[in-house]
Amino acid sequence: MNVQKLFLCGFALCYTLLTHADQPIMNMMPRWDRGFGLQVQQQYIYRSDILTDNRIAFTGFSEEIHQVWLEGVYTWDRSVRITFKIPYVIDARRELPGTTPGSKVEQYDEGLGDITLALPLKKYFNLNARSGNWTVSPQLRIPLDDRGEDSYDVWNRVWGVGLSFGYETETPTLFFAIGGGFWIFEEPENVEMSASLDLGWNFRDNAQLLWESDIKYQDDSTLFISAGPAFYWRFDDYIHGRIEWKHDFHSEVGYNELDHGNGDMLRVGLGFVY
Repeated sequence: MNVQKLFLCGFALCYTLLTHADQPIMNMMPRWDRGFGLQVQQQYIYRSDILTDNRIAFTGFSEEIHQVWLEGVYTWDRSVRITFKIPYVIDARRELPGTTPGSKVEQYDEGLGDITLALPLKKYFNLNARSGNWTVSPQLRIPLDDRGEDSYDVWNRVWGVGLSFGYETETPTLFFAIGGGFWIFEEPENVEMSASLDLGWNFRDNAQLLWESDIKYQDDSTLFISAGPAFYWRFDDYIHGRIEWKHDFHSEVGYNELDHGNGDMLRVGLGFVY
């Protein structure tokens, strides 16, 4: 592992998963006792190349993933909540090199992904000019389907346990959040670590514009660094919307492995809270 990878891995460990927008509802609500909410998010991912290590092995062999997320939250009080996230792969397709030069093989996946349960525990604070919270969140990944029914799997299809941490604070006009964590899965999946940094501008009392940055690392030396804008809008006390886009500024897969990279992600969501 070179010095750059060691630094990035250390960064992920220090802030040790979940990006800021990963908790329903839009990581904003509910902030009161006995609140609950549901949100639906459409996610589109496109990756343009097949990589080996940090270089392109095959260009023009793409991967496209379209999935929808159903996510929910319930708060016993505002500092203790339980969340669930259920993904459904509507359509996934990837291209691989065929047995003859220039040929392609297409593989497909669809169906339920792996459910994620979490128990975010928050400590809120209010200062003279700003407010915020600290979060620690144990997590459990539950496989909802077996491997092998489709020609490839978007999801791991194994059990996993995770732990995430986060800190966020905001003034009437500015927002800052940092977080990170890790997942440990059953064999043969790798340990995953990630970190995030989000900077935001509250340009209205019901709207926020953000720049979000993510680092994701696996212990086989897979490394992705992505960033992009996000926009949040509170229509009223009950309905919330969010759209985000991220671009992979750095893609690197495990040594002597082949996997897709150099991609973009678009996510659009609508949430309801009571």
